[in-house]
Amino acid sequence: MTGVNAGGLFVLEPWITPSLFYRFLGKDKDHTALDSYTLCEALGEQEGNKLMRAHWETWYVEEHIKVLSEKGVELIRLPIGDWTLDPYGPFHGCMEGAAEYITRFMDWCAKYNIKVLMDVHAMKGSQNGYDNSGKASDIIWDGMYNYTHITRGHWWGEYNLKSGKYDSVNWEGYEWGLKVHENLLKYFGKHPALYAFEPINEPQTYPILPLLKEWYRMSRRLVAKYSPDTLFVFHNGGISDNAAVWNDMFDDDDDKIRMDIHVYKAFGPRMMTTDDVCDGYAQNISSNVKDVKYPVWVGEWSLATDVCAMFLLGF
Repeated sequence: MTGVNAGGLFVLEPWITPSLFYRFLGKDKDHTALDSYTLCEALGEQEGNKLMRAHWETWYVEEHIKVLSEKGVELIRLPIGDWTLDPYGPFHGCMEGAAEYITRFMDWCAKYNIKVLMDVHAMKGSQNGYDNSGKASDIIWDGMYNYTHITRGHWWGEYNLKSGKYDSVNWEGYEWGLKVHENLLKYFGKHPALYAFEPINEPQTYPILPLLKEWYRMSRRLVAKYSPDTLFVFHNGGISDNAAVWNDMFDDDDDKIRMDIHVYKAFGPRMMTTDDVCDGYAQNISSNVKDVKYPVWVGEWSLATDVCAMFLLGF
């Protein structure tokens, strides 16, 4: 299946939409935005929502979806925030209207026979510490203009960098995620374009893998309840593509499960040519996932061999 990501539309990442973040260059820590959360925080409800609505109006228009369909695209992975129907903190007001714009996007996809993978890309507290989770954390300011970024997700709980373990589990965050899934599925579950649902993008997983697997199972049950024809796509958290880790998670007769893996060669050992990268993809995918019992999707990938894009490693 040929697919693309609609990145930077509903969950902001400065490297995807740098023009939204240039305005914060040279600003002090109280007026700087690094991600969706701090953009809303810095601009406030009215100015933030004015900017977001202008962005939603123009970042994708119907013609783009029509052209994608003509080019043979069958599936769009649509990253959205957990604040879409359940706003919190600075997202109140600032992200008002997101659900309506998501519906408009999905209506276009249905019109041009493109399926949608709804991907809950951001989760309250941050599932991985990066801007793609909605809020980069932890940010430690060294002065008015300089900061250090320690990537640590707080959605699961308090992670101890020294021990490599979670000192405590954030059960409120655990339940929050399932509430978000239920509300999204109630709202969008019957939309004709909805083809697949991904409960979370790239969570930090290894220290609490059993908890994540059980959370995936509970989310899967919500999809079956509210949108039974929709596929359930779980991300491997970047920790393992090994069949032994994941094959026990769902019954063998559940044919609606897919595993999502992300392949970025630019962040690993440098490969200087696209031929090297393509060979690396083929070797990585075939050797690591051949025994996984679920169909495996490469939900994100890039032929890039360097990390030179503006803001790619953080604002």
